[in-house]
Amino acid sequence: MKRVISFENVSKKYRLGVSRISLPSIVSQGIKKILRPSSVKGQNEQLLWALKDVSFDLERGQSLALVGSNGAGKTTILKLLANITKPTSGRIETNGKLSALIELGAGFHPDLTGRENIYLNGTILGLGRHEISSRFDEIVEFSELDRFIDTPVKRYSSGMIVRLGFAVASCIKPEILLVDEVLAVGDASFRQKCLKRIQSLINEGTSILFVSHNLYMVQSVCQKALYLKNGQVQLLGETKKVIEAYENDLHAERANKFTGSNIESGDVDTGLEITSVEILTLEGEKTGKFLSKQPAQVRVHYNAYRDMGKVNMSVFVIRSDGLTCFMLRTKLDNFDLDVERGVGIVSVDLDPLQLITGTYFVEAWFLNEADTIGLISMGGRSDWFTVKGIARSYEETSGVYEPLATWFHQHSELTATHESQSITTPPSISAAGNIDPIDLKGN
Repeated sequence: MKRVISFENVSKKYRLGVSRISLPSIVSQGIKKILRPSSVKGQNEQLLWALKDVSFDLERGQSLALVGSNGAGKTTILKLLANITKPTSGRIETNGKLSALIELGAGFHPDLTGRENIYLNGTILGLGRHEISSRFDEIVEFSELDRFIDTPVKRYSSGMIVRLGFAVASCIKPEILLVDEVLAVGDASFRQKCLKRIQSLINEGTSILFVSHNLYMVQSVCQKALYLKNGQVQLLGETKKVIEAYENDLHAERANKFTGSNIESGDVDTGLEITSVEILTLEGEKTGKFLSKQPAQVRVHYNAYRDMGKVNMSVFVIRSDGLTCFMLRTKLDNFDLDVERGVGIVSVDLDPLQLITGTYFVEAWFLNEADTIGLISMGGRSDWFTVKGIARSYEETSGVYEPLATWFHQHSELTATHESQSITTPPSISAAGNIDPIDLKGN
């Protein structure tokens, strides 16, 4: 396959504490160097390696996530690729038209209208006026800002700016798209719409470099992931494995802060751990595909290293964009859960599943008897599974699940007049199943 991005041993160094580069500032620093050379030297030695010997490749049609804590170097990589800054050392090569969504409103002029900014941004991205005009309606339709397209951008909310910026960047169909946290702003339906657009771009051959702290989005969009820590590569590989490594480090760091000790990941003995979470058919068959009307069973496997007594469990079903579709709790369902030392399985049947078309996973947690405090530092998570609903295709307005419903219809050949005739609602069903008309006039 064609390689569109090549990063070879790239490092980026920043100097900390350097002030403005105006003439008065330069003169002031020169005087300080003469009067206090040792202090100035100390200031010049305050260096930050935002990246250190980072290497990776991205091929056409692939999607790569950059994950890591704030300051890990994710945005620095995107800025290097977008030529916003230059590397200190190493080699960077890109092949293809590149579009970047790195900062909210970057490239937009606040005094220009949305319409004018579409043409300005499209020109910056290398499109001619005729090409922008041919895609203008598609951009406005995707952004859902047709009412405000002739309003200055300075009056837009941050969410509106994201909509317009993403619409421009994605509708020009670039060969390489850089996305940095822009989907953190905006409503759930628009985020889902953006995810669908990203997936369609990947299917059409666009390569995506994706940065987000929303790991649900990362898993639903990206085939591979690169875990960065303090500017260095920790792991590069399959998204699920990389995220597991990242989350394990996060949990270890939180445990260390909580205990005030240097306990390594996995050494914290909570007495209880979830070993796996499965979603199966009621017959116990493991499958990654379900029908909305089909029943399913969630099984949570655990190890208990001592008698825990009465505990509670929460089970969440989460959609690919991070939306929690529903939550099940033993406490609310009055299900007594008494855990003794050994291994065990907690299961719950969903009959039927009722989810709409989409991709999901299950997450499970143990809580104390009062259902207020978690008993484990890390919840269990199932593999991804897909659901095919009654609707032919997934739409953002379809909701989250397909409820069991019964429809009724009452019809009469009589036509009600404005004054004399009473109007009745659809029938109410009595206990015996008889239909009783309800007179809205109270007669």
